[in-house]
This record gives sequence, C-alpha cells and structure tokens, in this order.
Amino acid sequence: MKPQRTIIVGAGIGGLAFAAALQRLGLPFVVLEQASELGEVGSGLGILSGAVRALETLGVDASLYERGAPFRRFRVSSRSGADLAELSFTRLFAYAGRPGYVLHRGALHAALAARVAPEAVQTRARVSRVEADGPIVRAILEDGSALEGDLLVGADGLHSVVRRHVLGDGPPRYAGETIFRGIADQGLAEPDLCREIFGDGRRTAHYDLGGGQTYWWASAPLPADAVIPREKRRAYLAESFRGWPFGVTDLFERTPEDRILQNGCFDRAPAPRWHRGGAVLLGDAAHPTTPNLGQGACMAIEDAVVLARSLHRAETLAAGCAAFHAERARRVARTVRLSRLWGAAGLWRHPLLVGARDAVFRLGPSSWLERAARDQYAYDPGPLS
Repeated sequence: MKPQRTIIVGAGIGGLAFAAALQRLGLPFVVLEQASELGEVGSGLGILSGAVRALETLGVDASLYERGAPFRRFRVSSRSGADLAELSFTRLFAYAGRPGYVLHRGALHAALAARVAPEAVQTRARVSRVEADGPIVRAILEDGSALEGDLLVGADGLHSVVRRHVLGDGPPRYAGETIFRGIADQGLAEPDLCREIFGDGRRTAHYDLGGGQTYWWASAPLPADAVIPREKRRAYLAESFRGWPFGVTDLFERTPEDRILQNGCFDRAPAPRWHRGGAVLLGDAAHPTTPNLGQGACMAIEDAVVLARSLHRAETLAAGCAAFHAERARRVARTVRLSRLWGAAGLWRHPLLVGARDAVFRLGPSSWLERAARDQYAYDPGPLS
C-alpha cells in the first residue's frame, strides 16, 4: 500500500532527500518548511560512502562533489603536536566501494532541492502539533490551518514536533560539549590530510574543502545553555586554543566572524520504534547523534532511501514504517553509541586519563581503527524499489 498523500515536515537534508525519493517513485507529497525560503545555514560536512550510494539512488549528479574535496588521509594528534594514529581513507573507501567527500552543507542542500519539484514545497509553514484521526494524520500549522494526509514524516530535526506526537519522550540528552564550526579562507599545507587534535577537554579538527578553503570545527566543555555571542566567538576560540599546533588559531582568524556557528552536542538513546499510526520519524528526529563521526546528515540520507523502499514494498503503511525501523535501528544505534564514546574520551581532562587515551591511540594496532571505520562506512542502503 503506497501513501496517497505524504506530508514531510522539514526541508532540511533528510526531508528533501525523502521528497526526492518519493518524487523518483512517482508518489505525491508536500514539504512543509518553517523558514521563509529554502536554504541551509551551515559550514562543512562529510558525505561518506553509504550516503554517496544513497545520493546516486536519488539521482543527485556526481558533479556535486567537484564543489568539495575527497577524504584521503585522517590523522589523530595530541595537543603537544605528536601524531598518534593514522587512517587511510583511500584504502577504506576502496573497500567500501564508494569514496567520501567534504562538502559545504549548502551545496548538498541545493543539490537535493534540485531533485524536488518547487511547487511541492511550502515555506513559512511552521507545524505546531500533529493530530491523528483514524487513518488520517494532520499537521496543524501555527496560523491555525491544517494539512491532511495518510502519512506524515517528521524530518524536523533535534527538537522535533512530530517526535512529541510519536514518542513524547522529552528533550534530547546533552553530551557535555558545544561545537563551533567555520570555513576558513585558507588552504591546508597538506590538503590530502585531515586531522583531529585531542587536548584536555577540548578538541579541534580541520579538512580540506577545495578552492583554497578549509572546513574546521572546535569543541568546548560548556554548559548546555551557554552561548558565546557571535562577535566574540573568534576571540574565545583564539584564547581557548592558544598555543595549539598545526596552525589551528590561524584558521579561526581567517574565518569571517559572522560565519562561525555554535551548536550544543546532543543525542538520544535508541527508541523502540519511530512511528505511531501514520506518523514516522526520519534523521535527527528519529536518532540524533553527536557530530564526532560525521554521520548525522549521512544517516538521514540513508534513511530516506530505506524508508521510501520500505513503504513501497509493504502491504500497509504501518508495516512499511515498522520495516524501516527494523532495517535501520541497529546501524544507527551503533553509530550513536560510538560517536558518544569518541566525544566522551575527548572530554577527559585528568592528566592520567589524557595520557592513557593518547597511549591507546599511539600504541594500539592500526587495524582496530580501520575495522571500526569499515563498520561505519561500508554500509549500503540498497535500491529505492
């Protein structure tokens, strides 16, 4: 049983990917977006092998990747500048069967939007609540109007309104750190090498973005509600990472101050289901993760393909939603758990713990890091139908 009218709440990466999947299958839908126009505020992100496969399935042109740079090598380093471990992305992605890339989030969003009919997207449409009446599900907008369908997909992110209806399980859990992101107008001395640097309670990383630009992020152990004013973020980072190696403060300095973003790191424990009646969750609304493994957007794109296929094949919408959860739950739970553990190790401050962590990276066999990465990156979301 295919949905006769699908309402997609949220026109972010996950929502547009699912809309593109439905359009490719010839199924009717409408996308509700609260912003006044389509667009993605953000800096950089990684698109890894599973998401590259999914984007192929959705018909996204491979020219998208010309606007970024490929992952080739990844190195973990210490605050003192010592190299601790290295991973060959080239070898890893050869095993996975698809490459991985660093892109500007806006470029990916625009590529997905190009796969969706513009008339199917309604902007300035903020959903305030969801109601169900038998097989009909309604999205109630802030202006009091309502849209009805037989399927409603919550792709509305971390603080999902649709999740309140489906699960009602309260706010997400804070991971103990906030993350700053930006794109510096400066290339890397070794553009084939991306690097993550662990310190005492702080971390930073940088990646070649092509075109003489570098995508970077930096974390800080701040309270969940702490916000550094936008005009003070560059100075805050320069002071927090003063003396760190590999020119990280130069990257902060070469980033326009009004483009340095700050977001708390949140996730959720695995949920026993992602659907209720005709409402189902996707992406961060279903399984938000901390950004440590770069898999948040990737998992939302994978979700879009798997959910569309599950609905296309199932005899009922409920069966399709259940099949989607069954197929995806283990993968995303492992990713959320591993990402949280990686971030927790980065929050260690006691010298003994910091020394032990660095020793594990330095002395541990290189194969363990590659095995963990293979499990993450070799995933195949499969065909659309």
